[in-house]
Amino acid sequence: MHEFPPNINPEVFTVSALIVGLLIEDDFTADELNSIGNWLILVGQITLTTSAQQQLINNRYQNNTGSRIKSDANNHASTNPELVTKNDINLLNEKIQRLERLLNDRDK
Repeated sequence: MHEFPPNINPEVFTVSALIVGLLIEDDFTADELNSIGNWLILVGQITLTTSAQQQLINNRYQNNTGSRIKSDANNHASTNPELVTKNDINLLNEKIQRLERLLNDRDK
């Protein structure tokens, strides 16, 4: 799949989609075309959303804008390193409980 889409002129690529759309429209009813079209739009939305999120992560990592998100650009299934540990959460919980006790004691 690394050879699709092909490296062709963008206008030709767009016209090829137009031609495919016109060719298949005679073979289906309006309801079928509606269903197929919505399915294709959903596929497009998923690929665009995945791509946009990957670009955001890559740009933040490359530009070092303070984000600690790191992602493998070639593998969307890879896991990001753990940034917060259970010890961090436990420490925060202890500090919150201490603050609550201080506030409760002050209100008495």
